[in-house]
Amino acid sequence: MGPDPNWTDDNDFGADLDPISREAVTWFAAMHADDVPKADQIAFRAWLRRDDRHRAVYKQVERLWSGASELPIVKTRRNTARLAVTRRALGKGVLAAMIGGGAWVTYQQHPFADYRTGTGERRTVTLADHSTVEMAGSTVLSVDFGPRLRLVTLHRGEAYFSVAPEQSRPFVVKAAAGRTMALGTSFNVDYISDDDVRITVARHAVDVRVGAADARLDAGSQLTYGRESIGDPQHIDPVSAFGWRDGRLVFLSQPFGRVIASLNRWRPGRLMVMGSALAARPVTLIVDLEKSGNILATLENTLPIRAVNVTPYLTLVFEA
Repeated sequence: MGPDPNWTDDNDFGADLDPISREAVTWFAAMHADDVPKADQIAFRAWLRRDDRHRAVYKQVERLWSGASELPIVKTRRNTARLAVTRRALGKGVLAAMIGGGAWVTYQQHPFADYRTGTGERRTVTLADHSTVEMAGSTVLSVDFGPRLRLVTLHRGEAYFSVAPEQSRPFVVKAAAGRTMALGTSFNVDYISDDDVRITVARHAVDVRVGAADARLDAGSQLTYGRESIGDPQHIDPVSAFGWRDGRLVFLSQPFGRVIASLNRWRPGRLMVMGSALAARPVTLIVDLEKSGNILATLENTLPIRAVNVTPYLTLVFEA
């Protein structure tokens, strides 16, 4: 598989990637072309077998594409039978826009939600029952209050709930597969992904349920749940758990992937960790939200990482 003028041109972001990442993206384009020569198929399988890093990075590219394949910018390039992916289609004009540009943001907007915040924005909302919700950056939620239940759906982001007590009408926050119920309390819900939703209680207690599993969580504790299970409660430091409300993010031995997901709510563009080992690495970090635009330089100076700017909207973070 030789160089292709449709892939390499002036200002091509691929030139800034490391060789393995550049090869992975190019192979992905080649394997999704309309007619893949047998020789290319054989060479591709040999490339995958040659190095474990090849397989790991290629899987990252596949995940990027699968997350973007339903975006409007991609749908406009579908023909009647299938999605035609070529080297040109995976150049800066499409791949970069899909995974880092406005189309990705539009896809996650939840247009019928009741309340939302933009990147870096904080907002406090008073609900009809006089409960209040403090919303972190890039947060979207919906409210559905009925005669027997006060339901809030957190579509994405992070929010701190101060619940007005009503014994006859529980207050429930739905996030991913779980529900957190309170009668009158204060608690925080941090929705990183469907497998990483963190509940932290400031006052009184809440009940957390995922499927048939449930757990009681008291003040000063937090737990994390996923699609099918609930983690054990852990004691926490309130200063670090609720720091975003005072304009700072505090991470104490947190996985780097989770740190980056939180930072993406507060700074323009999107940071993406490339590699599961790097995403799992524990990091301790304090971020002043007023200076979050400089955080990437700080990370590069303090951690063994290397950042590659794909577009103004997307930066890939690799292990150095």
